[in-house]
Amino acid sequence: MPNRIIKESICRSEEIDSLSWFEEVLFYRLIVTCDDFGRYDGRAKIIKGSCFPLKDITEKDIDKALGRLSAVGLVRVYEAQGRPYLQLVTWADHQRIRNQKSKYPGFSEDCELLTFDSKGQQIKTSDNKCVRNPIQSESKSESETNTNICSEQTVAAEPPVIGIMMNTGEEYPITQSYVLELAELYPAVDIMQELRAMKGWCDANPRKRKTAGGMKRFINAWISKVQNRGGTPGYAQSYNHATGGSKVEQFAQGAREWANG
Repeated sequence: MPNRIIKESICRSEEIDSLSWFEEVLFYRLIVTCDDFGRYDGRAKIIKGSCFPLKDITEKDIDKALGRLSAVGLVRVYEAQGRPYLQLVTWADHQRIRNQKSKYPGFSEDCELLTFDSKGQQIKTSDNKCVRNPIQSESKSESETNTNICSEQTVAAEPPVIGIMMNTGEEYPITQSYVLELAELYPAVDIMQELRAMKGWCDANPRKRKTAGGMKRFINAWISKVQNRGGTPGYAQSYNHATGGSKVEQFAQGAREWANG
């Protein structure tokens, strides 16, 4: 296995900083375990045996950590040829690709992205048509490894409930379905309040605005910090005592009310 590069910039990475100690350790061990294209087997049992052969780590621990790495945009998990695989998203930015062909199938339009539910179980998602694919299975030179990349900012099928200014001067649309997804991942956080805070921060700091491709990583890192600090003060208690409907329905109603003024 070739040596891998870990740069000093990880110390200032918002995505890395949002991880727990175990999630961060898993990320580093994946770096030294993945093939020359940043890909590896996505099955928790295989990852456990390769990355933690001497540790008493469960497969559930692995899946939960993979879910967080996927949520902050560091790892993409997908199904190809009936099996799960993973790809370290920024691999081509930091590592030198020597081999001509990957040991594992790359992500393509025929693949299905895998996400993780609240219990850490892998589930399929149909949102796989416009995902950053930094490394191809066949590579002739390093300059060719960033081909076939499409914009991560897709046209929303539903009207946005809020927009966050990007470095292009355009707003990144946040839909209600994405808000609900964040609410499930971070139940102790008032998602709409934090999105408004992000909107204000980006408006006030034009030089630090994010790209369309980096916006979800920015959002997840921001909200993850709030969650790790105990969540929004008083939010979880009042949320759990709300009357009528499920938690998702209550949050959806709150988002609609906020969007409609």
